[in-house]
Amino acid sequence: MYEMSESWFLGLLEGKHWLSNADYDIDTIFTVLKAAKELKEMFHKGVRKVNWLDGKTLYLIFYNKSLRTRNSFQTGMYQLGGQAIYISPDQVYTPTLPEDMVPYATEAISDVARVLSRYGSGIAIRIYGDAAKWIIGRGHRIIQEFAKWSKVPVLNMEDDIWHPFQSLADALAAFEALGFPKDLRGKKVVVSYAYSGGLKPLAVPQDVATTFAMLGADVYVAHPPGFELLDDVMNKAKKFAEHWGSEFKIVYNMDEAFEGATIVYPKAWSPKGFFPPFNSKVDKEGATAYQNKFKDWIVTTERLEKAGKPFYMHCGPADRGQEVTDEVLDSYPKSLYFEEAENRLHVQKAVMAMTMGSRKW
Repeated sequence: MYEMSESWFLGLLEGKHWLSNADYDIDTIFTVLKAAKELKEMFHKGVRKVNWLDGKTLYLIFYNKSLRTRNSFQTGMYQLGGQAIYISPDQVYTPTLPEDMVPYATEAISDVARVLSRYGSGIAIRIYGDAAKWIIGRGHRIIQEFAKWSKVPVLNMEDDIWHPFQSLADALAAFEALGFPKDLRGKKVVVSYAYSGGLKPLAVPQDVATTFAMLGADVYVAHPPGFELLDDVMNKAKKFAEHWGSEFKIVYNMDEAFEGATIVYPKAWSPKGFFPPFNSKVDKEGATAYQNKFKDWIVTTERLEKAGKPFYMHCGPADRGQEVTDEVLDSYPKSLYFEEAENRLHVQKAVMAMTMGSRKW
């Protein structure tokens, strides 16, 4: 078992929240990826448990379902020597913003955060979509409310604006596939809409575009009209691209965007104009009907070959037959789909060790 002194990054961000990668500077993002690379190497050498978070507890509050996120966080805490406790909001008095309190059915987030802070060492939350009433930004506001009141680190496991650990996992997969260059300058990364019959948040495309821009890539965002991402998020991505002297472009044609790409990341998201605050009401039927006009935004092997065989990425779960064909997920040799999924474990362990760990030397 590794001893605490053998981890240079343990406690490096002790006590800090992780709500968005964009809250941190570029050097910190590279530091997380370096730590995650080391943790992954340890994992594949058979080191499956250390004592770095011995006696520490992370509370996982899932307003939404999860396979990768829940299991990678729970497994990661165990492997770091701590424990994770799963909390379903329907099994407790649901942690709620002040304006949505219902007697004997909810509890103020301000109270929940302060109580859990006295028991454990971290709180992680996932909330978007129905759980956030499809009011874009409300999920992120709920996580910010936890962070306001918590005395321990709050980690964002995906809200309706950001999915920071997913894009960190994606970035690690990209660096691995490219042989660990110093940065991603000169690499064209396309974050593209892909069709789905389901309604999905903006978090993944926004976070991937921003994080890859932070790392120096030329970022192209491709989508049909009506699928614009949030202006303030896109402005953040543009500023990071400007820092590197890299490109940031928005394109309205999938094939045009894919041409000459290093990495393509086609992923469904919903048209924001059908939801508050961009609409006076939540119009799921209207959003679904509008999405159904773009079923040709699907990733096929032929489309990838025509583009020059870029690496394919998706956060998962991918909607087979809608966002992407089975052949791409199961047979395309440059698919990073499962590598990204594994990397969730390693990047999350890196951030948990940094924020929840203590420096003892």
